[in-house]
Amino acid sequence: MNTKISSHISKQRELSAFVALLSIGALVNSSSASTVVAEYSFDGGSISSSDTETATIAGDYVATVAPNTTSYSGTSSSSDNAFFFSFQTAANLNDAISSNDYQSFTLDVETAGASVSLESLDFDQGWWNTAASLDFSVSVLSSFDGFATAGELLGTYTIDGATTTDANTTVAQSINLAGLTEFQNLTSDVEFRFYFYDNSSATDRTHRIDNISLTASSVVIPEPSSMAFVFALVSLGSAVSLRRKQKNS
Repeated sequence: MNTKISSHISKQRELSAFVALLSIGALVNSSSASTVVAEYSFDGGSISSSDTETATIAGDYVATVAPNTTSYSGTSSSSDNAFFFSFQTAANLNDAISSNDYQSFTLDVETAGASVSLESLDFDQGWWNTAASLDFSVSVLSSFDGFATAGELLGTYTIDGATTTDANTTVAQSINLAGLTEFQNLTSDVEFRFYFYDNSSATDRTHRIDNISLTASSVVIPEPSSMAFVFALVSLGSAVSLRRKQKNS
């Protein structure tokens, strides 16, 4: 086969590859605006996420973890939030990790080939305090650190009991996930845990958490029809190149 024919076949292959690459632009359905991928308002004590995003599934909120029982932690249908009694929680984060004093939820990247870049985790930290001042603390960890150490956490938030003794008060808290590499282009599940602890064993004080919202800066979803189209183009290009090669050899 002469040099001219060989060059023509090479160009044909390059053209097939180029067309396939162009088609990949239609391969995904990408959302670049902030999208809520998990949302828990606990209305009526519900543990379900109210988000409507379809590429991911936010599992039910886990409000009770053994050895704790529903007598100590859970969700309230009267106050519409999740709670954890202070007399059941540990005095510090390391002890809270050891004794499973946490509540959690898991985000499942449900669609095969999809990727999610997380932006922020927001929640209302609340407390109910009818006695002397008490410091209420909550620390947020993720499954990326294995929940094994207090040294690797997303944030710790403490309500100073010396100045906040009012009952049923909440403070809005926010964690910026956009700058953390491990939360970008996620293709697998991630769990978030809220660990509760305080400096009291009194029975008339309660940790509360409400209005949890996990947002993503982008959600990329593969389009099956576009995938098939790309494969068809590549196959067609290969077939044309092979026929030309056989004809001119």
